[in-house]
Amino acid sequence: MSPPSEPVHAFADRPALGTIRVARRHNGPPDSANGGYVSGLVAERARRALETLRETAREPEGDLAVQLHAPPPLATDLTLTGAGRRVHVWHGEHLVATASPQPPVADTVDFVPPSLAERAMSAYGGHRHHPFPGCFVCGPARPDGLRLAPGPVPGGPDSRVACLWTPGADCDDGTGTAAAELVWAALDCPGGWTLDPSRSPLVLGRMAARITERPRIGETVVLTGRGTPGDGRTLTCVTALFRADGTELGRATATWVRLTTATPLQHRKVGSS
Repeated sequence: MSPPSEPVHAFADRPALGTIRVARRHNGPPDSANGGYVSGLVAERARRALETLRETAREPEGDLAVQLHAPPPLATDLTLTGAGRRVHVWHGEHLVATASPQPPVADTVDFVPPSLAERAMSAYGGHRHHPFPGCFVCGPARPDGLRLAPGPVPGGPDSRVACLWTPGADCDDGTGTAAAELVWAALDCPGGWTLDPSRSPLVLGRMAARITERPRIGETVVLTGRGTPGDGRTLTCVTALFRADGTELGRATATWVRLTTATPLQHRKVGSS
């Protein structure tokens, strides 16, 4: 787990920006939040807070990146504070996450036609082995989740996956489109499945996303991912979201951390399945 970059006694001197709470159903590992979901929740709140504080008024257009420092707890109020161009998320005196501006996400993944993405889903590795089968986003044991099944693209490299997603009525943010934090969540988990989680569990460490348009409720969209496999503990991937006609709706880059079985989950830098 990464320690706070500043002493926690500075907490009281930071401007409070409200709280967030992740419902229990939005888990990744059994007892902590899905990394993409909480990153999206933090990013949206941080964006509004930074605009209010006018911390980014003179900055070039960019995106927000969220670094997860500890497992984000469920059903618990987390406090947001501002510190210059950063927004910190706290569980008591423990730093959970940091959101900060970064240059626009430039990398993306090629579009996969819906018919090919549907074929990829039939080979989804999570149906055979899943490190966190109860994950809200991609867990096969979660009929109430997003039910993503990112499988290897037929004829493509091993590190490329694709799947379909049709946001249901429970994804509606009140505008007829999927809530931003759910789009972040959908862009998160496919990345992990490009990195062979069957070897050992992987969890999200850092994520940045650029969402140009959110999918409509009931609209079937395509998610694609491309990873950079390796033997190290830290791995990277890129994901993208498309309409069925190939129009890109969003893209994300992420850093994942491979866990070791010797380290209890509560002591690992984690955030997602």
